Amino acid sequence: MPDASIRVLVVDDQPLFSSGMGMLIEAQPDMDCVATAENGEFAVEAVRRERPEIVLMDLRMPGMNGLDATRLILSESTGDEPPRVIVLTTIKNDDVVLQAMAAGASAFLTKDATPDEVLSTIRTVYSGDAVTRSAFGAAESAARSVPGKPREEALADLSPREREVFLLMARGLSNAEIAEASWISEATVKSHTRAILQKLALRSRVQVVIYAYENGLVTSA
Repeated sequence: MPDASIRVLVVDDQPLFSSGMGMLIEAQPDMDCVATAENGEFAVEAVRRERPEIVLMDLRMPGMNGLDATRLILSESTGDEPPRVIVLTTIKNDDVVLQAMAAGASAFLTKDATPDEVLSTIRTVYSGDAVTRSAFGAAESAARSVPGKPREEALADLSPREREVFLLMARGLSNAEIAEASWISEATVKSHTRAILQKLALRSRVQVVIYAYENGLVTSA
């Protein structure tokens, strides 16, 4: 397996599912399943030990559930680049989606997703250049269910250019699309994205979507 392989941890309490997902990942030339874990506690230990870049996280598990594990994993990730969590579950509920995204998950998939959808989501989340279509739709739908009143002061800490980039991110645009719309380079977009997440204490691009809707900064078409 090449050094550039995406290191993936699979967390699920069903051995057949986690084994199958592991084999799917191992079959990809650019991915490596570094471990599997059967609950949140084991997931936290595996993240500390294996340093994965992507965590496929189930939600309902005995012991520590996926939401608590996601919060703990991301809260412990100081200094180094934290792993990106993709929630993969049977639960289809706006409130659960919102909780998962608020906990720091970068994407949300249900277990009826196709193998190609799972692999595409892993690659997109790993690149960090865009919110996946499914994650954007889920976050937008969940956040719209609890809309906030317009609060322009929510972006007070951002520069005018950062505000512009924020609003484009909140609409689900990729780095390339933001660069084209703003007449700046993708490298500059990445720099602004890092600054935005840091200033607003957000962990992922999908949290930008939720933050924007909760503060009434964007409206659905």
